[in-house]
Amino acid sequence: MGESAAYEVWHGDSLIGELWDLSVDQPWFLCLFVPGVDWSEVSPLFAAQEEARCRDFPEHLIGAIAAVRDLDVELRPVAGGEPIRPWMIYLTEGRASFRY
Repeated sequence: MGESAAYEVWHGDSLIGELWDLSVDQPWFLCLFVPGVDWSEVSPLFAAQEEARCRDFPEHLIGAIAAVRDLDVELRPVAGGEPIRPWMIYLTEGRASFRY
């Protein structure tokens, strides 16, 4: 990993983690995810979303995707600059992907 994270991941006033080592697989940005102090507050929502993705988004699990979207997650660049509000973001311990 580099010397510092590329982005901090925020939900309101809660720091839920950091994104490191960005690469791109259009349209997705791929990263390492390091959970933050407030990760436990939102991790069940991301776990449910990951389950939906692993099962090819069955209709009865679609609500998990909307629940994560409704969090209004913000990615704040560590080096400064404008925050990003991803259109879709997947976070699991150790990895992440997002698009905006």
